[in-house]
Amino acid sequence: MGRRTGRRSDGARTSAATIGEPVNPPLFEVVTPAVSAAARRLTTAAKVQAALRMGAVDTTLIESIIDAVSGECVRFCNLARGAAGPVPTFGLEVVRATWLATDMDRSSVLILPWRTPITTVGSVIEDGTTLVMNTGFRLLGSGMLERMANDTPVCWSPGKIVVSWTAGWPLPAEVPAELEGQVIEQVKMKYLATDRDPALRSENTPDIWSGSYAVAGGDSIGESGLLKSLEVALSPFKTWAV
Repeated sequence: MGRRTGRRSDGARTSAATIGEPVNPPLFEVVTPAVSAAARRLTTAAKVQAALRMGAVDTTLIESIIDAVSGECVRFCNLARGAAGPVPTFGLEVVRATWLATDMDRSSVLILPWRTPITTVGSVIEDGTTLVMNTGFRLLGSGMLERMANDTPVCWSPGKIVVSWTAGWPLPAEVPAELEGQVIEQVKMKYLATDRDPALRSENTPDIWSGSYAVAGGDSIGESGLLKSLEVALSPFKTWAV
């Protein structure tokens, strides 16, 4: 791994890794939050009711379960939370990260606070100058911005940097089908558990009684408490940063 350098107050040079965030972490803010509770949900009550082959009953209960499962998905994927404002969401939001000026050299890459998917990068302002996408910077995978000049990576300025971007999906309409399908399965499991043992998978009564149970870390439920199939569907949207 490369290094970056700076100076202490006594003039001696200091160093830090060049790949990753600058020395000073950014202030992360939600500028325009998701417009409603429905715009934060990864599915709808109607779709869950259809999967359960039931009519429009228990809608309020099912929506509360959808809210809880959507929040659990957010936590599993480690979506960044703003300094103030609502809890994170996969719903469409305009967000902003601000890196204050530093006396340390920066690398060519900034890592944005984790919100996914990134829909558009609205503006990147470096030390008062607005940069043009694919000329002054480019968006790499995993929410990284690389500083560019003449098609060559260069270091970001140690001055103040402000990045605004739009992240998320217009929910609940545009959540990926594979993910939504697994969210529905999770909601179904929680809904059906409201009137029986939530861990009971199957039971047999002829010879007195026997039953099998689903437990966290077992073959169907992950350590997170989510269905393993849902964890797999969420894996493309999870940050592995600690």
